[in-house]
Amino acid sequence: MKAAADEDRTHTGPRLGLLLALLMSGLAGMVDAIGLIRLKHLFVSFMSGNTTQFAIAVGRGQFDEAGRILTLIVLFVVGAAGGQLLAHITGSRHLTAILAAVAVLLTFAAVFDTAPLPMVLAMGALNAAMHRAGNVKVSLTFITGTLVRFGAGLGDLIAARANGSEWAVQMVPWLGILAGAILAGAAHLRVGSAVDWLPVATAAALCLASFAIPAPD
Repeated sequence: MKAAADEDRTHTGPRLGLLLALLMSGLAGMVDAIGLIRLKHLFVSFMSGNTTQFAIAVGRGQFDEAGRILTLIVLFVVGAAGGQLLAHITGSRHLTAILAAVAVLLTFAAVFDTAPLPMVLAMGALNAAMHRAGNVKVSLTFITGTLVRFGAGLGDLIAARANGSEWAVQMVPWLGILAGAILAGAAHLRVGSAVDWLPVATAAALCLASFAIPAPD
């Protein structure tokens, strides 16, 4: 009984976990939208898109552009590795530690006028903040996989083979990214380059809130 109680105190439940996934994917949506708007159509969290653009640049012989895109892909992997290492080091407070690191990196990006390198590192690291909301697997920036899991669950439902409704909540991170990107796009129209500080404020607020939140899986 005591072990179960301790487990409940140290890990988020599914509802709180999904709320966290919504908010953090919203942060990713903001950053990716700002990168897309301000960095000549390059992505800072959507590496599938960057991989395709890298391949096109190579095929066209645009090797300078290909090198620039490849740098973003490599840095995203470095950020993901660094975030995972930080999660291992900080244990039950990994959510706070990763959000603090993300906030610092995004601050550097804002200070240096939408610098892409810290933005990509931040988005790679963000993925280590959480992997599950209760028993539901969630992805904060990998939206293609999220939509595939949702579509597969929908197919199972139509075939009367669905087992529970976990597949339906896969739309939560997608909705978060959508909302974050819409907010960033609207804010950019109104405040211009100052929009860079919107994800900084969001990451800082989430970091402060995380002190009162049990660690997610």
